[in-house]
Amino acid sequence: MIAEAQRHLSGSNASISIAVQGLELRIGRRVLCSGLDVTLNRGENWCILGPNGTGKTTLLHTLAGLRDPDRGSILLSGRALGEYTPHELALLRSVLFQRNEEPFPSTVLETVMAGRHPHVSRWGSESDLDRQTARDVLARVGLAGFHDRDITSLSGGEHQRVNIAAALAQQAPVQLFDEPASYLDLRHQADMLGLITAARDRLNVLVLHDLNHASQYCSHALLMYEDGHCESGCIEEVLTRDKLEALYDCRISLVNDGGRSLYFAG
Repeated sequence: MIAEAQRHLSGSNASISIAVQGLELRIGRRVLCSGLDVTLNRGENWCILGPNGTGKTTLLHTLAGLRDPDRGSILLSGRALGEYTPHELALLRSVLFQRNEEPFPSTVLETVMAGRHPHVSRWGSESDLDRQTARDVLARVGLAGFHDRDITSLSGGEHQRVNIAAALAQQAPVQLFDEPASYLDLRHQADMLGLITAARDRLNVLVLHDLNHASQYCSHALLMYEDGHCESGCIEEVLTRDKLEALYDCRISLVNDGGRSLYFAG
């Protein structure tokens, strides 16, 4: 059954994209975005930027098929999200949530293995390949010796890297990350964002707060304004002083550092 599903999806995987058409999102009477039209393609690294409360997480969950649009549609490789089964979606996209609570005690390796569940048949068990994939990803996030550690014994930053590892272990062509740099120190922020965005064969979408992270690691940006309108495009076109000052309602200073623009508030 797993093999059949993967063969069925293999054609869409080759040209994977998310097409957002006339999207409107609301919470109560408040419009988070209205009339959003944008296409996100495999091989691109997108960031979603905006002030607190503008709906970045809501948009990410909608792109993942976890929330229905209030108006408009989202097509994943030409098919409406609602046409996919939950299992098909799990093979196509992974999600790192902003808050991940572990309901039961588990080891680090067991937590990362959760990302392999879409690849395991209904009555089957994890294969040696699944276990090796989980171990490899743990090594890539710098936690190679943590396999048997209780997940509740980890620091916030270590826990975040385990969650990132679980999302990467899913090996989905679309990877959605809600604030992946949270809880991480400067070195691990750079390591994890570099690891995520280095996957050029995937479509990566990241909710970020740091403009310098957006500029350094992303190829495209989507800006969500407090009045509900959005702008999107290549990072060089979108991360301008005028747009960012309007977005965050504060003065933005740009400093050139060897050809790279650094952004500061004030």
